[in-house]
Amino acid sequence: MGITARLTDGRTIQLEDRAINSGAEKTVFFTRDRRHVVGFFYGKLADRLERVDRLTRILTKYNPTTGRQGEYWAPYYCWPTGVVDGDRGIPEQFARQHSLVWPVLGVMAPTYRSQFFFTDRLGQRQEKEVKWFTGRKAGALVPESERGSLLTRLQICTRLARAVRRMHFAGLAHSDLSNKNVLIDPKSGDACVIDIDSLVVPGVAPPAVLGTPGYIAPEVLAGRAKPSIDTDKHALAVLIYQILLHRHPLQGKKVHSTRSAEEDETLSMGARALFVEHPTDRSNPSVVPIVTPFARLGPHLEALFIKTFVHGLHVPGRRADAAEWELALYRTLNQIHPLPSGRQWAVVGPGLAFGDPATGERVTAPVPIARYLRDAGDRLIDERQTLTIFHNLVLHVWHTRAGIWPDEHASRVPQGYFSQHGGKWWMVNLTDTPMRVIDGPRIERNGSIELVPGLAVRMTDDALPARVLQFDFLHPQ
Repeated sequence: MGITARLTDGRTIQLEDRAINSGAEKTVFFTRDRRHVVGFFYGKLADRLERVDRLTRILTKYNPTTGRQGEYWAPYYCWPTGVVDGDRGIPEQFARQHSLVWPVLGVMAPTYRSQFFFTDRLGQRQEKEVKWFTGRKAGALVPESERGSLLTRLQICTRLARAVRRMHFAGLAHSDLSNKNVLIDPKSGDACVIDIDSLVVPGVAPPAVLGTPGYIAPEVLAGRAKPSIDTDKHALAVLIYQILLHRHPLQGKKVHSTRSAEEDETLSMGARALFVEHPTDRSNPSVVPIVTPFARLGPHLEALFIKTFVHGLHVPGRRADAAEWELALYRTLNQIHPLPSGRQWAVVGPGLAFGDPATGERVTAPVPIARYLRDAGDRLIDERQTLTIFHNLVLHVWHTRAGIWPDEHASRVPQGYFSQHGGKWWMVNLTDTPMRVIDGPRIERNGSIELVPGLAVRMTDDALPARVLQFDFLHPQ
């Protein structure tokens, strides 16, 4: 049998009458076409009016998936698309059977995209929650083909940071960012933030939950604060650390209480939380053996982990925000290089190792790099960034122009590429705008230049500030 429900905007939907899942607050049902799900609140709901107001604003004023850039942002979230509020056409018997709030209150959202499911080694279909790709026990059930690489995990973290940055820009806090409320696909580098209906809406809706253990900010566990944008910053950093390094940044061996495991857990994640890779306090070594120290991820991420888990762990205002993580992840993606087997990637740059400590695989040949300089007219300014070059690396506008990042506004049209041919490295221009060698010739469309140490190329031959790439080669130690 099916159930007919009317949304507050007048649309009518057909629901299957068998629940597919039940969470902390809602029981979930498929629509008959299985393109959407509806989660109905169950039990008692003391704050119904507040919930309806929250959902209405999430669907309208604060919805990034509508409007001019809606198509761009839609894949980043499983954003609600409708609300069922007090529909008396839904049989009361159905509500009683599932212990639903009466009159019913439910929220409709798209079903998860197919890439966010996989079949584990036991043949069971699973949602791609973060836990499958960061935990040792759960990870043992993940097929090798689903594990991805450092490249795709960096891409996942970039998408998560971008999604959270967009929410925070609107003044919204997720309040429960965790391994359960994020779906990731290490095969493709895709990610999606879910459980949107509990967002903290400024001036309207306080947090409905404190968060998920392991991701709750220390000040919340200590009773000094409620979930907010600052606590989201902590949870986002934990997720990034876990996804990239497969361990929790605070779960160490230090014992804070012998009275109970619960009290020890609360202190270790709350008032006495201590980073397992703290640069000066080594009293809380990780419960998981550290094969890849966080510093191996490069200087951009290392600085933000220090900022968030050392300086900002107990001082929320000092934590890195989502925009900083997005930028650091982009700069780290600029430094990755494929390993010889073609299965994994490593962060390769000045002062960094040439391989993956987990597998021992190394890059053995010299690697070309480009230092980013900004042409200010009378001088070149060092941007303190480098681009690690590999065969067929594509140049985009964020490589060729200063002050542009690969965000929602940037063009994805290729500007050029690098190629290794005949034992030499070459850069090719794909645009109608000439590149120009400093004190040398112009590189017209489809023209190329050999990369040699010291070569400096102004990437655009037009307006300032332009970017200059200065090339060099790194040699494995």
